[in-house]
Amino acid sequence: MSTEDRAVSRAVVAGVVAPVLVCVAAIAIELAVLGDVPDPVATHWRADGPDGFSSPTFVPAMTALVGGVLPVVLGASGLRSLRRGERGFVLRLMPAVALGLATLMGVLMAGSLLIQRGLADAADAPSILPTLLAGLVAAVGAGALGWMVQPHHEERRPAAVLARPLSRVPGERAVWLGRAEMRPAALAAVVGGVAVAAVAAIAMWVAGDAAVAIVVTGVAVLLAVVAASFSVFHVRVDATGLTVRSAARLIRLRVPASDVAAAAATEVSGLAQYGGYGIRQVPGATAVVLRSGPALEVTRRSGRRFVVTLDDPATAAAVLAAVAEDARAAQD
Repeated sequence: MSTEDRAVSRAVVAGVVAPVLVCVAAIAIELAVLGDVPDPVATHWRADGPDGFSSPTFVPAMTALVGGVLPVVLGASGLRSLRRGERGFVLRLMPAVALGLATLMGVLMAGSLLIQRGLADAADAPSILPTLLAGLVAAVGAGALGWMVQPHHEERRPAAVLARPLSRVPGERAVWLGRAEMRPAALAAVVGGVAVAAVAAIAMWVAGDAAVAIVVTGVAVLLAVVAASFSVFHVRVDATGLTVRSAARLIRLRVPASDVAAAAATEVSGLAQYGGYGIRQVPGATAVVLRSGPALEVTRRSGRRFVVTLDDPATAAAVLAAVAEDARAAQD
């Protein structure tokens, strides 16, 4: 089997098959001991003992969801990119994290029932800390194994189309303005969440519960600020270089024209290449990724890349290449 085939097949094993097997094993153990545990069972602990209780069947249900579905979704999320030939640190990391997460939840959930076997009252359950520690150790070991079984990744991304400097007449200045923003459905969900928090705050003030109202209002304001800071960015290319500023104007990222070695249009996958969305830092790159799709890729003189997702990156790249050319000429 070629290295290319091994990268995909071993990602499937580490990020999908192994987490499913771990989850199934944990659920099998839980189902086997359901008859030996109290009803309800302890499902939440404080430092001095249990303080939350649920039906015993809640534990295997949560194991399936948090220890099965969530890790598999994470482990499978990069497979499409791998099959397209992309490679990189994040694409190798996600299957390993998926296996570690499945192991942690499997040990923790199954262990939480095992320590309650034979008890008449779940309130007498011992501390969960030894079980949690065992789960963390097992998760680190499983994650490391998931990393090692995959072949080494030489970073490989979709080909970027280098821009030619925009043609201009002598003395003409060029400016490009654009926006980096979430897809409409994601943006609507964020706005909806802020609206719900705002309505809840108003309801608390109307109800006259000032203490709760203050807390809920604070949460609503915080959500609004975060939404304004991370859901929309204004992008400007001018003689000074590239500026990316959040809608709330609290975050500002710049690449001076004199620091631009190359500008290009490319395609990005937020989760596969950068491990998520928002402002991301990965080896060799800083990115403002609000959605998967077209993006402007700037290579700095140090070799580090700056990437921002936006519409019409080709024009933005051409303008940036032109102002970078001007900046280099001014330094000569």
